[in-house]
Amino acid sequence: MNRTIAIAAAALSLALAGSAVAKEVVSGAAKVVDADIIMVEKQRVILWAVDAPERTQECYIGELKWDCYGAARQALGELIASGEASCTLEEGKPDQFNRRHGVCTSAGKDIGAELVRLGVARAYVEQGEDYLTEEGEAKAAQIGVFQPGAKIDDPWAWRKRDPRNYR
Repeated sequence: MNRTIAIAAAALSLALAGSAVAKEVVSGAAKVVDADIIMVEKQRVILWAVDAPERTQECYIGELKWDCYGAARQALGELIASGEASCTLEEGKPDQFNRRHGVCTSAGKDIGAELVRLGVARAYVEQGEDYLTEEGEAKAAQIGVFQPGAKIDDPWAWRKRDPRNYR
Protein backbone atom coordinates (compact mmCIF):
# COMPACT_ATOMS: atom_id res chain seq x y z
CA MET A 1 0.00 0.00 0.00
CA ASN A 2 2.79 2.45 0.88
CA ARG A 3 4.46 1.72 -2.44
CA THR A 4 1.22 2.57 -4.28
CA ILE A 5 0.98 5.89 -2.40
CA ALA A 6 4.64 6.69 -3.19
CA ILE A 7 4.14 5.96 -6.90
CA ALA A 8 0.98 8.07 -6.98
CA ALA A 9 2.75 10.94 -5.21
CA ALA A 10 5.66 10.76 -7.66
CA ALA A 11 3.29 10.76 -10.63
CA LEU A 12 1.44 13.76 -9.21
CA SER A 13 4.72 15.65 -8.69
CA LEU A 14 5.74 15.00 -12.29
CA ALA A 15 2.35 16.09 -13.58
CA LEU A 16 2.47 19.33 -11.57
CA ALA A 17 6.05 20.05 -12.66
CA GLY A 18 5.10 19.49 -16.28
CA SER A 19 2.15 21.86 -16.04
CA ALA A 20 4.21 24.71 -14.60
CA VAL A 21 4.81 27.32 -17.27
CA ALA A 22 8.26 28.84 -17.35
CA LYS A 23 8.19 32.62 -17.42
CA GLU A 24 9.61 34.40 -20.43
CA VAL A 25 13.04 35.99 -19.98
CA VAL A 26 14.55 38.76 -22.11
CA SER A 27 18.24 39.52 -21.81
CA GLY A 28 20.68 41.76 -23.56
CA ALA A 29 21.44 45.39 -24.23
CA ALA A 30 19.50 47.66 -21.89
CA LYS A 31 18.73 51.35 -21.78
CA VAL A 32 16.58 53.66 -19.68
CA VAL A 33 13.16 54.59 -21.09
CA ASP A 34 11.59 56.17 -18.00
CA ALA A 35 12.26 56.28 -14.25
CA ASP A 36 10.91 52.73 -13.80
CA ILE A 37 10.97 51.40 -17.37
CA ILE A 38 13.87 49.95 -19.33
CA MET A 39 14.26 48.64 -22.86
CA VAL A 40 15.94 45.24 -23.09
CA GLU A 41 16.67 44.37 -26.68
CA LYS A 42 13.32 45.33 -28.28
CA GLN A 43 11.11 44.79 -25.22
CA ARG A 44 10.04 47.65 -22.97
CA VAL A 45 9.84 46.42 -19.38
CA ILE A 46 8.07 48.19 -16.51
CA LEU A 47 9.77 47.15 -13.29
CA TRP A 48 7.47 44.84 -11.33
CA ALA A 49 6.18 46.03 -7.92
CA VAL A 50 8.12 49.32 -8.23
CA ASP A 51 6.70 52.79 -8.79
CA ALA A 52 8.96 55.80 -9.40
CA PRO A 53 7.89 59.45 -9.62
CA GLU A 54 6.40 60.52 -12.94
CA ARG A 55 8.07 62.97 -15.33
CA THR A 56 5.42 65.64 -14.65
CA GLN A 57 5.31 65.06 -10.91
CA GLU A 58 6.38 67.93 -8.67
CA CYS A 59 8.36 67.12 -5.55
CA TYR A 60 9.68 69.38 -2.82
CA ILE A 61 12.19 69.23 -0.01
CA GLY A 62 10.91 71.90 2.30
CA GLU A 63 10.13 74.82 -0.02
CA LEU A 64 12.72 73.84 -2.66
CA LYS A 65 11.61 72.02 -5.80
CA TRP A 66 13.38 68.67 -6.20
CA ASP A 67 13.61 66.73 -9.46
CA CYS A 68 12.50 63.41 -7.97
CA TYR A 69 11.83 61.98 -11.44
CA GLY A 70 15.33 62.94 -12.60
CA ALA A 71 16.87 61.38 -9.49
CA ALA A 72 15.02 58.10 -10.13
CA ARG A 73 15.92 58.07 -13.82
CA GLN A 74 19.59 58.79 -13.06
CA ALA A 75 19.70 56.02 -10.44
CA LEU A 76 18.16 53.60 -12.93
CA GLY A 77 20.79 54.57 -15.49
CA GLU A 78 23.56 53.94 -12.98
CA LEU A 79 22.08 50.53 -12.12
CA ILE A 80 22.19 49.44 -15.77
CA ALA A 81 25.50 51.17 -16.49
CA SER A 82 26.94 47.84 -17.64
CA GLY A 83 24.54 48.11 -20.58
CA GLU A 84 23.16 44.62 -19.99
CA ALA A 85 20.06 43.41 -18.16
CA SER A 86 17.95 40.31 -17.81
CA CYS A 87 14.21 40.51 -17.10
CA THR A 88 11.83 37.75 -16.08
CA LEU A 89 8.52 38.90 -17.52
CA GLU A 90 5.20 38.58 -15.77
CA GLU A 91 2.51 36.65 -17.61
CA GLY A 92 0.17 38.56 -19.86
CA LYS A 93 0.18 40.49 -23.08
CA PRO A 94 2.00 43.77 -23.63
CA ASP A 95 0.04 46.97 -23.03
CA GLN A 96 -0.82 49.49 -25.79
CA PHE A 97 2.79 50.76 -25.66
CA ASN A 98 4.24 47.23 -26.07
CA ARG A 99 5.38 47.18 -22.43
CA ARG A 100 5.48 44.19 -20.13
CA HIS A 101 6.06 44.02 -16.38
CA GLY A 102 9.10 42.15 -15.17
CA VAL A 103 11.72 41.67 -12.49
CA CYS A 104 15.05 42.80 -13.91
CA THR A 105 18.64 42.32 -12.86
CA SER A 106 21.87 43.93 -13.98
CA ALA A 107 25.37 43.21 -12.71
CA GLY A 108 23.84 40.66 -10.30
CA LYS A 109 21.50 43.17 -8.63
CA ASP A 110 17.70 43.31 -8.61
CA ILE A 111 17.13 46.72 -10.22
CA GLY A 112 13.73 47.30 -8.60
CA ALA A 113 15.03 46.43 -5.14
CA GLU A 114 17.92 48.84 -5.55
CA LEU A 115 15.71 51.74 -6.73
CA VAL A 116 13.47 51.28 -3.70
CA ARG A 117 16.43 50.86 -1.32
CA LEU A 118 17.89 54.14 -2.65
CA GLY A 119 14.59 55.88 -1.90
CA VAL A 120 14.02 57.04 -5.49
CA ALA A 121 11.08 54.66 -6.05
CA ARG A 122 8.34 53.18 -3.89
CA ALA A 123 7.29 49.60 -3.34
CA TYR A 124 4.13 49.27 -5.46
CA VAL A 125 2.10 46.96 -3.24
CA GLU A 126 -0.82 46.93 -5.69
CA GLN A 127 1.35 44.51 -7.70
CA GLY A 128 3.16 42.81 -4.85
CA GLU A 129 4.90 43.22 -1.53
CA ASP A 130 8.25 42.26 -3.04
CA TYR A 131 10.14 45.39 -1.98
CA LEU A 132 8.64 46.39 1.37
CA THR A 133 11.86 45.48 3.20
CA GLU A 134 13.89 47.76 0.92
CA GLU A 135 11.35 50.55 1.40
CA GLY A 136 11.71 50.14 5.16
CA GLU A 137 15.49 50.49 4.77
CA ALA A 138 15.09 53.73 2.77
CA LYS A 139 12.65 55.12 5.35
CA ALA A 140 15.03 54.27 8.20
CA ALA A 141 17.93 55.90 6.33
CA GLN A 142 15.73 58.95 5.53
CA ILE A 143 16.89 59.09 1.92
CA GLY A 144 15.28 59.99 -1.39
CA VAL A 145 11.53 60.42 -1.16
CA PHE A 146 11.77 59.69 2.59
CA GLN A 147 14.25 62.45 3.45
CA PRO A 148 13.30 64.99 6.11
CA GLY A 149 11.04 67.73 4.74
CA ALA A 150 10.07 65.74 1.64
CA LYS A 151 6.70 66.66 0.15
CA ILE A 152 6.11 64.01 -2.46
CA ASP A 153 2.87 62.36 -3.52
CA ASP A 154 2.90 58.62 -4.06
CA PRO A 155 3.28 58.11 -7.83
CA TRP A 156 0.02 56.12 -7.98
CA ALA A 157 -1.84 59.00 -6.28
CA TRP A 158 -0.24 61.50 -8.67
CA ARG A 159 -1.40 59.49 -11.70
CA LYS A 160 -5.00 59.40 -10.43
CA ARG A 161 -5.08 63.21 -10.38
CA ASP A 162 -3.19 63.67 -13.66
CA PRO A 163 -5.33 63.38 -16.83
CA ARG A 164 -2.72 61.34 -18.76
CA ASN A 165 -2.92 57.55 -18.65
CA TYR A 166 0.51 56.33 -17.55
CA ARG A 167 -0.16 52.68 -16.76
